[in-house]
Amino acid sequence: MDNKKIENKTVYKNLTENFIKLMPTFYEMESSFLSGVYKRYGDLEGGNIVIFFARDCHLEILRKREKSLNFDLSLENFWINHKDVTQSKKKIILVSQATGLPKETTRRKIISLIKKKHLKKGERNKIFWEPDSELKETYIKIIEEEINSLSKFIFEQGKLLSLNLSVSKIEKEIKTNYSFYWFHYLNVQLEYIKFWQEKLKDLEMLLIGLQVIILTLNFLKRKHNDFISLINNQKNLKNLATSEANISATSISDITGIPRATCIRKLDTFVKMKILQKDEKSKRYSLVLSQTTFNPMLQPEWMKHKISILSNFSSTVMAGLLR
Repeated sequence: MDNKKIENKTVYKNLTENFIKLMPTFYEMESSFLSGVYKRYGDLEGGNIVIFFARDCHLEILRKREKSLNFDLSLENFWINHKDVTQSKKKIILVSQATGLPKETTRRKIISLIKKKHLKKGERNKIFWEPDSELKETYIKIIEEEINSLSKFIFEQGKLLSLNLSVSKIEKEIKTNYSFYWFHYLNVQLEYIKFWQEKLKDLEMLLIGLQVIILTLNFLKRKHNDFISLINNQKNLKNLATSEANISATSISDITGIPRATCIRKLDTFVKMKILQKDEKSKRYSLVLSQTTFNPMLQPEWMKHKISILSNFSSTVMAGLLR
């Protein structure tokens, strides 16, 4: 019997049964990742295109391991590795399909990213990602923060599976085999972000909405154990005063780096969509938990899909840690 399938199944079951316990850590990881992308590029759509090219860079580094099992994939060695690989030429349509962005938007964003030197253009118009060595210290600091956030998410899962994995052990493993794990991690990010691009057509709304989700799930963690059954039971939903888990536009702006005026405008769009509700006195926002409104953040089918993506990734990391 395939041990990997058993492991994936176990991790999937763990994520499903402990959704409320584990998802706040996941959403905090996503918030940290997306806030970092926004602050670096000032644009989440453009940032997602960079993620696509960065994943390709890590894939080419990984292929070096095929020729030598001793090839160093570490974070520290990344600065030698990324300059020593040839990234494949990508068509605009392929980038568009991977990110969920319209083809013309993708073309326009790529031109802008090249002008700002976030992407580079080489021979025969080949576009690729190559971080500037002068920014090595800043890059490593950002990646270390993201690895710490990811390690906490893996740690929380491992704890519920009775695995003896410390956050520091997980961090060390990811840094040692950085390009391997980061290729898979960026795959997860691309799929997750693409879903929201197609649902909301606005990635800033995703980052803003995440802040409300984090508060709500932390609130529900204290009140209820089974989130899936909760959102399928209208009676239980009506009895939950989720308005207690509220946040201001100012707080969201501070966390994400998105200007406050933009946060207010996009939060009010969520209110019109009946995904969020606004307290007119406090001007604070909270999540609407209701089956009667279309809220993609609460769709059980999407949650199952998301858990499937995460379980595949988490089991890959855990297999590396336990090997």
